[in-house]
Amino acid sequence: MFAVSALCGHQFCMECMKRYIEVGLLEGTALGCPHHQCESKLDITSCANLLTPKLREMWERRIEEESVPVADRVYCPNPRCSALMSKADLSKSTEDGSTRCCVRCGKRFCINCKVAWHRSLSCDDYKRLGPNPTENDIKLISLANQEKWRRCGKCQHMVEHSSGCTHITCRYHHHIFELHSSSY
Repeated sequence: MFAVSALCGHQFCMECMKRYIEVGLLEGTALGCPHHQCESKLDITSCANLLTPKLREMWERRIEEESVPVADRVYCPNPRCSALMSKADLSKSTEDGSTRCCVRCGKRFCINCKVAWHRSLSCDDYKRLGPNPTENDIKLISLANQEKWRRCGKCQHMVEHSSGCTHITCRYHHHIFELHSSSY
């Protein structure tokens, strides 16, 4: 039999407690005494003999995650890593202010967009690409920024001002707009 704690004294079958802990960890529920209306909490030390290495790792990860306030949690966007970090751990700013490196895998990512580093794109340009931009989308926007191309406000095609007045006609929609507008 397994005693939950000296405080409540409730006892349960070892296999039942092992399963209870496993389900609680997998579902993300609070790990307390399973007795109805008992508020005693389980702790990792007293449950050590019930835990497989995998369950122990899950519980330790959960303790680590709960130690970081929700508003400060940052996860590595690398799908092979997904390390939990706090914003305080990542406070060392780079020259552009948004690049950070994962403390576990070392991959660079954008702290503002929470994605892999988007190189020469500003966060605003990256967000305009939509939820799943391809590498070619990122290259096009980067080139457009370098060449000072603009997007037509109507059809979103790229246009280039080569010479003349500040009004540009988009050849797809014959839409006229001023070069100094903010239609990127």
